[in-house]
Amino acid sequence: MPYKITEGIEESDLKQWLEDALKKYGTYQGRAVNYTNARIAPIVMCTVKCGDEILLVKRGYELADAEGVWSTNNGFIDEIMPVAEIAQKEIKEELSVSAPLEHIKVGKSYTLVNPAEKRKYVVFPCLVLLDEKPKIVLDREHTEYRWITRNQLANFEILDDLPYAVDAALALI
Repeated sequence: MPYKITEGIEESDLKQWLEDALKKYGTYQGRAVNYTNARIAPIVMCTVKCGDEILLVKRGYELADAEGVWSTNNGFIDEIMPVAEIAQKEIKEELSVSAPLEHIKVGKSYTLVNPAEKRKYVVFPCLVLLDEKPKIVLDREHTEYRWITRNQLANFEILDDLPYAVDAALALI
């Protein structure tokens, strides 16, 4: 069964959505929404771009979804803050890459159902524009990284919906 994409939520509605999720799912480490048993979760999918290339990372194991496949840098939106700040935080934590907020663009969200994953996601595609390739230091969530062109995506083991997310981010240029 192929993935399905439907309308998402407005970023302006995200604060209320997160407050409701905190009540429903509780907290993780006392500060963030605990999505462990959630059937739906909002995420950022960060397409990091430098020149004509985008950054792919290979997801590690013992993660919620998409273990061992290549993806963009992604993360749960589990705290009440602007989506661009969540994206900035994720790339700093997972890649050791710093990007100014003015280099991060946030696209319109969409809801994604992929039968290969255990939950639905409200995806906020983000584009992170870098002037030069930084030194990448991966955290435990990833095992490898590669700089590729958009046309090379098909050469990697990815979830079927990744090209949609990458294209949504690249459309923000």
